[in-house]
Amino acid sequence: MAKPVSIEVWNPNGKYRVVSTKSMPGTRWINLLIEQDCRLEICTEKKTILSVEDIIALIGDKCDGVIGQLTEDWGETLFAALSKAGGKAFSNMAVGYNNVDVNAANKYGVAVGNTPGVLTETTAELAASLSLAAARRIVEADEFMRAGLYDGWLPHLFVGNLLKGQTVGVIGAGRIGSAYARMMVEGFKMNLIYFDLYQSTRLEKFVTAYGQFLKANDFIMLQGKIKGYPVWHDPNRVEPFLNENAPPPAASPSIVNAKALGLPVSKL
Repeated sequence: MAKPVSIEVWNPNGKYRVVSTKSMPGTRWINLLIEQDCRLEICTEKKTILSVEDIIALIGDKCDGVIGQLTEDWGETLFAALSKAGGKAFSNMAVGYNNVDVNAANKYGVAVGNTPGVLTETTAELAASLSLAAARRIVEADEFMRAGLYDGWLPHLFVGNLLKGQTVGVIGAGRIGSAYARMMVEGFKMNLIYFDLYQSTRLEKFVTAYGQFLKANDFIMLQGKIKGYPVWHDPNRVEPFLNENAPPPAASPSIVNAKALGLPVSKL
């Protein structure tokens, strides 16, 4: 049996009991729940990831709704516990919901919410940062300096590659891919081509042949997995891009199969 978890309570006399498995930034969300007459209990445990047993203890005997995190496995066990406590809603603090068994939620009559769109610009900015760091070899240079290896300026020392005028290829032209493309074109004056199963009128040049796409780029950013086109699983396709021109994918690590590529993870 899980030990009782520590909590912080807001609006203790509220009509509806809502549990948040983590403290989240700001107070606007807290105020919104209080305005709706909710008693909010925020878990203050130091654990990075709560166990299923911990979450069941938080839910208790009466709970109207839970705000959870993408690190939690919301399946049959948790939705059964929430439903038994009278719960009708679960909110996942994430754009994705691969940690949520939607069928189990439906089975127990629990509505599931997520947060689509809120991280579009943020993720695109991080992807642009990865691109710049890869092209200009910033991480390598930083490690070189910290190791005390710098003796003075040399003509070819961490020169990197110029982004301006190069061609960036985006695999996956959804919200994040399109935002990233805009940043690279407007910010660094790069040329753009992209590959997706669907044409986007917002982007510059649509490439229908996958092989043509891979050959036409100086720089590739993988924004998501496209069914039937496992680019990061085929060493013949990927090897030419595993250099200072290729930033890490700005998507789930699950789409990169280092073992299949026969390459060390550090090279990815």
